[in-house]
Amino acid sequence: MAVYKRTYKAYRGPVTPAWSRFTVLTRYGFSTLFESRPFTAYSVLCLVPFLFALVFIYVVNNSAAQALLNVKPGQQTLVDNFFFFRFLGIEAWMGFILTAWGAPGMISKDFANHGVQLYLSRPLSRAEYLAGKISVLATLLSCVTWVPALVLFGVHAELQGNHWGWTNLGVAGAIILGALMWIALISLLSMALAVWVRWRIAATALMLGVFFLLPGFGEAANAILRTQWGKLLNFPYLITTVWGHLFLTQRQLQFTGFNQIPLWSAWAALLAVCGFSLWVLNLRLKAREVERG
Repeated sequence: MAVYKRTYKAYRGPVTPAWSRFTVLTRYGFSTLFESRPFTAYSVLCLVPFLFALVFIYVVNNSAAQALLNVKPGQQTLVDNFFFFRFLGIEAWMGFILTAWGAPGMISKDFANHGVQLYLSRPLSRAEYLAGKISVLATLLSCVTWVPALVLFGVHAELQGNHWGWTNLGVAGAIILGALMWIALISLLSMALAVWVRWRIAATALMLGVFFLLPGFGEAANAILRTQWGKLLNFPYLITTVWGHLFLTQRQLQFTGFNQIPLWSAWAALLAVCGFSLWVLNLRLKAREVERG
């Protein structure tokens, strides 16, 4: 049959709901990341601290295991607020490497050959595009931070009994709030840096510089000006300060040294970084781009 004799009609099949269209980007983002075997292997490695912590909780709550391993009984107090504080810190640093590895490539590739303009020419807003990308990081980081921490909390509460879970419910709230703050900070900052430089290797290097070199400038400012406000440039210290006030007692804070700046300043600095990252993303993500030649 000749082409001109065909009658073409509009597509009448199922349509993706408008509220969930950003999940298409999420699905393809996951598939792209896990095509890399090293990335997949490291993602599995991030669960190793959880397995060790789970075994530890079982041992300190099981008399038979204590006798088998020659562990002194009555060590349940080792699983306390400081235990979850340290566990969340370990997993957060492993999640940082996960983000520095995978985040820049997810968005820098879209800027190659004007891929972002193709996305935004569809019925997809900038907010939905950003939500699709950030939800990949948020899901990955949740799976290595607050989700396993809550599993450990629930397992210990079940084994411990005596209403331990209700008594220490504030620890569970601290786990969720602290981890979500970390996820928001690292996700928005990594995306903003990737959008700013538009080159995967440079974005990863800049991410490492922000977290490892910038604190050095802050400490230099502290030494020269004889102040502690240079710690506002130390993002790991800021997030740990927030966690310290969520998890630890005042005596533990003095012992760890995470009370050298006021809590409000740490929150203000972290929220300012998140706000600045959103401003950069809003500035750089455009549906059209003018070429100057």
